Amino acid sequence: MKRTSKNQQQSKGPASPKANLIKLAADVHKRQYKICRQIGDQNIQPAQSFDPEEAVAWALKQLEAAERVVFCYEAGPFGYQLARTLGSGGVEPLVMCPQRLDERGRRVSTDKRDARLIGSRLDRYLAGNQEAMAVVRIPSVVEEDQRAQSRLREQMREARHRFESQGRSYLMFKGLSCPEGWWRCSEERWPRVVQEQGWSATVVAQLEVYRRMALAAEAEVRRVTETIEQAAQDHLPKAMPALPAGFGALSMEVLRREVCDWNRFQNRREVGSFMGLCAGEASSGELRQQGSITKVGNPLCRYYLVQLAWRAVLSQPDYWVVKKFKERLACAKPRSVARKKIIVAIARLIAVDLWRLYTGQTTLEKLGLKTNTGQVYVLKAL
Repeated sequence: MKRTSKNQQQSKGPASPKANLIKLAADVHKRQYKICRQIGDQNIQPAQSFDPEEAVAWALKQLEAAERVVFCYEAGPFGYQLARTLGSGGVEPLVMCPQRLDERGRRVSTDKRDARLIGSRLDRYLAGNQEAMAVVRIPSVVEEDQRAQSRLREQMREARHRFESQGRSYLMFKGLSCPEGWWRCSEERWPRVVQEQGWSATVVAQLEVYRRMALAAEAEVRRVTETIEQAAQDHLPKAMPALPAGFGALSMEVLRREVCDWNRFQNRREVGSFMGLCAGEASSGELRQQGSITKVGNPLCRYYLVQLAWRAVLSQPDYWVVKKFKERLACAKPRSVARKKIIVAIARLIAVDLWRLYTGQTTLEKLGLKTNTGQVYVLKAL
């Protein structure tokens, strides 16, 4: 049996104990990651460069030296797959909301510097300063796929509007009139529109390109819309057995997909903050000044909530929110700023009530909401 000498035993020494926490802050790019490491409360180490695969392996290896490893990076075009991979390996991932890192305005921005600044914010955040950075919730794969489908609809709508605008701009450039909805006409009517407007063959050839692209985008919008509306009924909470009148299937399902999980909110303030419907404020000393909404939130949710607010005013006269603002709406002039402010206030309260419905805190009857009765409402022409 081979024996080790006393000097060899002393050279090895006792095994170094594990650190309680290792913090990793990364500036993520397609081909290279810049990562800063901080062991416990020590100073942040200089940034190191890694390939994406090497960075993941190195981060997982840190578990051998610490009981807890936290990896933080900014949300961006690379999504949440990195966070899921690290989380499955035992590393705690944190995805921070993108923000301006150069607080002192030095106008110097490099990948290594950004990684170090992210590490500084991560250190403060884990020490208890919740204002150091805003952490983004990591959705599941199913939630991410559903949300991508609803956002695809918005992308197709924007593409359709862009092709329509390009066609209209081309006609204006040529000094020609553009009929309303020129691209929506059927294949049978299109030759008659061309003949009525007197467009030349060159103009028609250019417009047909924009028209085909706009019609293709419109077809995708309708297909995705139908898919989303069909899924709305399957995801209603127990407190909402049917959709209230004026609360369309598309709006409700898009809101659910954007929120992902209504149980993520602890109170009504978090709901309003997520939607970006909280009032801005600039107060100092005895002076307190509140301004317009911050809009620091989900823009798609805000868009559909405002639509729900307008429809609720028309379809839900017994809804407590509509009753609260009934007199103010009656006094406000049509299309006035005051009326729009009231609608925004109603939208915020609708968001809070939806949170309460999805979490089982209330019912449609308590809120005064009526479900669809099957009656079809037709807008009469003035």
